[in-house]
Amino acid sequence: MPRFYIPQEQIKGKQIIITGSDVNHIKNVLRLKVGAEITVFDSSQKVYLCKLREFNREFIRGIITSQIHEDTELKADITLAQCLPKARKMDLIVQKATELGANRIIPVISERSVPRIEDKAERKTAHWQKIAQEAAEQSGRTKVPQILPLVSLSELVKSASDYDLALIPWEGERENTIKKVLTTSRHNSLIIVIGPEGGFSQAEIKIAQENGFIPISLGKRILRCETAALTCLALLASELER
Repeated sequence: MPRFYIPQEQIKGKQIIITGSDVNHIKNVLRLKVGAEITVFDSSQKVYLCKLREFNREFIRGIITSQIHEDTELKADITLAQCLPKARKMDLIVQKATELGANRIIPVISERSVPRIEDKAERKTAHWQKIAQEAAEQSGRTKVPQILPLVSLSELVKSASDYDLALIPWEGERENTIKKVLTTSRHNSLIIVIGPEGGFSQAEIKIAQENGFIPISLGKRILRCETAALTCLALLASELER
C-alpha cells in the first residue's frame, strides 16, 4: 500500500490534507482515485490508514479510517555524521542510512573533504531532506530522519558528550569493534562519524579522541566512505535488534 509522510499540522481530527509533490505522485504516477486507501505517518510517529475523499489541483483530502501500530524503529537513537564525499555519493548515503534506521544525518566538512558546499548548503540540505523522506516512506519507517545543518569536524567532535557513545571508524584502529564497544557501554544514543574519501588525518583522530570519540575498526580492508557508513549502520542495527 502506498505510504506518505504528512506533517502533523496537516492532520485535523480524522481529516488529512496532502499537498506538494505528493499530490502529483498520487494523481499522475500512482493514478489513485477517490476511495483508494493509503498509509500515512506523521512527525509524532503515529501511523494511519487513510481513504482518499477529494482531489483538488493543489491538495488531496483524506479521511483516517484507523490507526496502525508499527514497531520499525531501532532501540537506540543513532546519528550519522558524514564527512562530505565527492559527486552524488551523499544522496546514496542519506537514502540507505534512512533505510537502516538513522534518526539524524549531519553533513560534515573535514580536512580532506573535497566538495565545498558552504554557498549552497541550505539547498543541499533541503535536497537531502527530501531523499530522507522518500526513503522513510519506502522502507516503512515511522520517523523521517532530520538532516542537520553543515558543520565542521572540529565543531562536531565537541558534541560527543551529548551521546552515550561516540564512534569514529579509523583504519589505524585494530582492537575496538562495534560489537566490543556495545557490550561495554551504555548506548541509548550514539553518534558515528565517517571520514571522506581521503580518510581522517592523524590530527583529526587525535582531537576526536580528546573529545570522547572512540576509534573503531571495520575489519582488515579499507572501505570506501559510502561503504563504511552503511557497514557501520548495518552492524549497529544487527547488534541493537538482537
